[in-house]
Amino acid sequence: MLSQICIGQIVGVHGIKGTVKIKPRLLDPSILNTLKPITNKNGTQTFEIMVKGKKNDLLLCQIKGINDRTTAEALKGCELFVPRSALPSESENEFYYCDLIGLTVLKDGQPFGVVSAINNYGAGDILDIQKLDGEILSLVFIQQNFPTVDLQKGILEVVLPHGLKGDTNED
Repeated sequence: MLSQICIGQIVGVHGIKGTVKIKPRLLDPSILNTLKPITNKNGTQTFEIMVKGKKNDLLLCQIKGINDRTTAEALKGCELFVPRSALPSESENEFYYCDLIGLTVLKDGQPFGVVSAINNYGAGDILDIQKLDGEILSLVFIQQNFPTVDLQKGILEVVLPHGLKGDTNED
């Protein structure tokens, strides 16, 4: 499990008073105001951030101590991190992406691969599984395909959809 989680990135500025545009990586970006401490990747800078508004998929934020456009522009590209422990607890059957990546995937109780990435193109979460033979298999992250997720044991069980290459129950 990762100890630091990237929650967003400063992608630009808005206006002349130091407001920055942040591309959030949070399902609920409204919690950005409550997360502490927020730091840069190596932890050398700490930021107190207040969400002021939204523009398309970006948050307009004021950072304490940043009061002009020039200083704000210097932060462009900066990724923002919080300790994993600062994030709210997940509800039952909810998972943080960072907790799923690296899990061992079992099929019929036997090692099948490892979760290598998670993507969402708008229609739902897709898990990329790097199979033992090196091939990447992408499956929708739904209960039917992944009936068991055990973060404590570091495993998840996969049931391949009928007819999918590698499904041993093919007709």
